[in-house]
Amino acid sequence: MDWKRELDALVRETAALVERTATNRQAPVEQSKETIAPPKPALAEAPAPTARPLSWNTSEREHIAKRVQNFRAHQERIRREREDFYSRMMQRARDLAEGRLDPRS
Repeated sequence: MDWKRELDALVRETAALVERTATNRQAPVEQSKETIAPPKPALAEAPAPTARPLSWNTSEREHIAKRVQNFRAHQERIRREREDFYSRMMQRARDLAEGRLDPRS
């Protein structure tokens, strides 16, 4: 079977790679007995969040209702933009078909 030969070749290549890596490794770095101080936090201000944070004064139900309302408003805006684009393209096609518009414009 061909896959068995390929598997054996892969195992041999992997073993050779591990052997080469082990022989090329540098001497281990000595561990110091001193304690390492944790890194200090960056002083730069965090970027402003893009979404409004959850207000803890409102219930989860109100928060979800507000998000649904925002989503529906967004979908309505997209629907209006799509219909507007369709109307403009259809009007342009009619104008081109009736010769009221130069095709190069």
